[in-house]
Amino acid sequence: MSRRRIVAAVGAAALAVLMGTAPSASSQESATTAIPAAAAVEICEELWAGTFEAPSSEPLAECQWNMALIGADDETRAAEAGAGVRVGIIDSGIDLEHPDIAPNLDVDASCSFIASDDPAILGGLAPASEAGNGDCTNKAAVDDINGHGTHVASIVASPVNGLGVAGVAPEATVVALKACTENGFCFAYAVVDALRAAGDLGLDVVNLSLFADPYLYYCGNDAEQRAIAKQITAAARYAQQRGVLIVTSNGNEQDDLQHPTEDHISPDFPLDTAIERAVGNQCRVLPAELPGAVTVSATGPIGYPGYTMNIAEYSSVGSTEVAAPGGDYFSATDTVQDAILAATPMDGAIWAQLDPLNAVFPGITVIDQGAGFVYLNGTSMAAPHATGVAALIVGQHPGWGPSAVRAALMRGATPLACPVDWEPLSPDDERLRCYGGSDGWTSFFGHGLVNARSAAGL
Repeated sequence: MSRRRIVAAVGAAALAVLMGTAPSASSQESATTAIPAAAAVEICEELWAGTFEAPSSEPLAECQWNMALIGADDETRAAEAGAGVRVGIIDSGIDLEHPDIAPNLDVDASCSFIASDDPAILGGLAPASEAGNGDCTNKAAVDDINGHGTHVASIVASPVNGLGVAGVAPEATVVALKACTENGFCFAYAVVDALRAAGDLGLDVVNLSLFADPYLYYCGNDAEQRAIAKQITAAARYAQQRGVLIVTSNGNEQDDLQHPTEDHISPDFPLDTAIERAVGNQCRVLPAELPGAVTVSATGPIGYPGYTMNIAEYSSVGSTEVAAPGGDYFSATDTVQDAILAATPMDGAIWAQLDPLNAVFPGITVIDQGAGFVYLNGTSMAAPHATGVAALIVGQHPGWGPSAVRAALMRGATPLACPVDWEPLSPDDERLRCYGGSDGWTSFFGHGLVNARSAAGL
């Protein structure tokens, strides 16, 4: 199981390691191996025909089983598409030039909160050019050189423009609040600054597909961790009091956040300093367990014949409000198309790692009209589906505060039952059982699968 700071499960190099297929760096060619959109659509039509209908007229819509699953389709968008709603993406930035997200990006409001003394920069793991230092006039620092933030933003709000894919709320405006470096470190100080900026900007919703480094679990019996947790919690409260709904990913550690037992990956910086430690309910994953946040677990392609587990293989559970498509490589069709296709920069780190794998996993990277798209899975991909649905609710009810939008998001979700005869998938899988169900809430899926149709009033 890949354990990643930016919360995308088996993505990038980890996929190659998992399958034993990674080409060496010296053998990788600079020319892309990505397949064209028409070839990608042929694969998707063969896989999903009869199960998922194309949710839009966009060139890659046949591959968007995720949007079809939650009803984010043309009928829903005709009723509500998120126009006027402002969504913050606290992540690795957003590609300033990607044609399938840049039209909806508010560059003027976007900012990089990575500091010049960021531990990843000082450690030589991230370029100094990412350091915006909260000086929002430095727009170059906002650019996404990883790819994760662009992918997340694309799921929320890629426009219907005859290119690539369509997001859940294709007319919403996204604001890049950069807190994560090229190599995926999202240190708490930058997350705190980005949350406070979301409040100052009066954003409607903010998406955090990450956990705040350097700890996965912040434990109250440790003074340093307690102090950092207090800062994150205070910043979240600041944003919420100014009308911001916080949506966050549950994590990819196969943990039950209501019954945590072990943390093997903290601290994750400096490198190779992690210790194995016991954790309990005095410890919290942040921002996933922030009060008032919408925490999202991940599903695979629910409804595909023979795919019955529904919870993604990697997804943490427990403190879950709703579930959403996060993808699950090889879980239903035994292909990478079981993951989520969305935009990403072709000069980013994720593209560089995934693109050489097309010979083994056809279509893991796709080009449409010169723009790049990749398949990723993780609770990172689940959270922006919920964020997009929340944006539709805000569009329908612009006077509602975050608590009302959160309640509507949960109320409109499609209930999902616990998997039948659930057993942990491996000795490391701490999801020992799926509990709840009497009131429609389960530890695996919360109140159920997010529903775009309900959000749009249909």
